[in-house]
Amino acid sequence: MKTLMFDSILLFVLVIPFVMGYRIGPGETPYLLFGSIFLLLLANLGLDLLHLKSEIFNRLKIILLWCTILIVLGSSFVSAIIVRHQTAPIYMIHDIILQQESAIRFVLHGKNPYQETYFGTPMEQWHYDDKEINPALYHFVMEPFYLLFAIPFYVLSNLFFGFFDARAPLLFLFVCLLLMAGFLVKEQEKKRLFLILLAFHPSILPYTLEGRSDIFMFAFLFAGLLFVYYKKIFLAGIAFGLSAAIKQSAWPFIPFYIAYLFLHNHSIKKTCIQLIPLVLTFLLITLPFYLWNPSAFINSTILYLSGNTLHSYPISGYGLGSVLLQSGVISDKFSQYPFLIWQVVVCVPLLIMFIRYLKKNPTIKSLIISYGIFLFVYWYLSRYFNNSHVAYISYVLIVAYFWPDREDISVLGKQSARG
Repeated sequence: MKTLMFDSILLFVLVIPFVMGYRIGPGETPYLLFGSIFLLLLANLGLDLLHLKSEIFNRLKIILLWCTILIVLGSSFVSAIIVRHQTAPIYMIHDIILQQESAIRFVLHGKNPYQETYFGTPMEQWHYDDKEINPALYHFVMEPFYLLFAIPFYVLSNLFFGFFDARAPLLFLFVCLLLMAGFLVKEQEKKRLFLILLAFHPSILPYTLEGRSDIFMFAFLFAGLLFVYYKKIFLAGIAFGLSAAIKQSAWPFIPFYIAYLFLHNHSIKKTCIQLIPLVLTFLLITLPFYLWNPSAFINSTILYLSGNTLHSYPISGYGLGSVLLQSGVISDKFSQYPFLIWQVVVCVPLLIMFIRYLKKNPTIKSLIISYGIFLFVYWYLSRYFNNSHVAYISYVLIVAYFWPDREDISVLGKQSARG
């Protein structure tokens, strides 16, 4: 007897609250668009009940899914961009987008985005707190490729539309991530479940819609993992270098990747050679900005997050920092506190434990699991552990779960020299 499949139910369950809770049209309620989305969901459910050949069934299911993804994501992002442009620069947007847009303008005018303050930009009007000044006005925390990748979008968008919203490159990378995910997983039902969870993750999607940068970085990290899977180690190194040159949350992945390569090569020399693309890519992007003003670059990208500058990132979120703040161990959220001690005491043994885990299970799936759980602990013990961080970790673990179990890892070293 034909019955409903889980992917059809999951798609319905995740899409409906999103389209009901977020704008999918810039003007009045777009009932025709709602009807189109409902029709796609209904067709997806109805298809499960039909007696079709497996090949036709799977083809129709993936077409319906992609139509749903593109319509829902496209309508929500485009609507958010249009309404913000019509309303105000700070309307329904995360402050990192405001800062990215201003930083791009600084770069194009020959100004150092790590040295400049962001007073006098739209970010100053963004509501941070009724009494306190947003410390991000003094620092640009993201790595340089976060700016450089978006510059072509900035130029073309202003040329054709007369304005730029930094969610345009973010949406582009989001779709690229989904395309790569669909390319990776071959088993059809598993592929659909994977795409649904990546596209409509109930936390990641709203955070991405407001402009948070996790997907921006993770698209490159995922590309690197995909290149490793297909034994293209040179290209993987470039992709990993780009991810590290976007956001610091990619950095904890690097030691596990080094261990992964060494466990397959059994050669320090060969591992070092395979790491050259990663190191060179990262240095080629970040070094010019570092040399432009070393102190400003280090203050913004490292010391700001660790609480070691005059205007540091405050203790915030749901981690150890907030526990210590609420219990009175730390008196003020802007105080300096040696979180590094906790991280070293806990995370160094954890790093060793996961490298041993990789030695017993030298697969990409194990590599992703190690990174995800390690980052979870590292972030919890840091100065900040925010809602988007928890969501990102869950996203990484979803990828780990759906990553193919079978890998032809015996030829990694042989192929990587050419790849």
